[in-house]
Amino acid sequence: MASLRDLLDLANVEAPGPSPSFAAPHILLVFLTISRHSYVGRQSLARQCGLGEGATRTVLKKLTSEGWIGVIRSGCYLTRSGKLLAKAIEASVSPLVSIPRSGLTMGEHQAALVLRGAGGTVRSGIEQRDSAIRIGASGATTYVMKSGKFTIPGGSSNCERDFPDTAWALLKKELVPRDGDAVILCGAGDEVSARLGALAAATTLL
Repeated sequence: MASLRDLLDLANVEAPGPSPSFAAPHILLVFLTISRHSYVGRQSLARQCGLGEGATRTVLKKLTSEGWIGVIRSGCYLTRSGKLLAKAIEASVSPLVSIPRSGLTMGEHQAALVLRGAGGTVRSGIEQRDSAIRIGASGATTYVMKSGKFTIPGGSSNCERDFPDTAWALLKKELVPRDGDAVILCGAGDEVSARLGALAAATTLL
């Protein structure tokens, strides 16, 4: 059965012509966006994923060639294989959640997700932050859940206590993080970049 790694590896498949204007997080965002709808049109998909028309067409062609999506007049949809892949992804990566601007990371628009059981692979969080910035985000912060608390490796053992903010309650409610999970909060100047940044950060832990 296909895995999340198979999906991300599509960004590394070489094709003739100029270098692509998208990366693995774009492919993941396109797939996840399609998975949230029965059908989604190409133009809407491009807007939601921060891609141009040509790049969107190329990504869809890659996903179609793998048999994960279908494209008809009504729009793009997940095939049976695509639905199985989406289910596999959901087991390790939570849906993206929009968070009102907080003081926990930089950026007017913020997005968060949970990586189940990935807390042990987080070092300092710098790798995740840098990956998010490279794709256009303003910054990203990675937390590890320990004993029911948000922690920062090599830093705070209780972030709610040390950095009071109303965002903590929202992160708990929307993401339901468990001990051993990694929580990524990414901020950017626009919502799409915040989502792409969160996914870019997540790919460093997969």
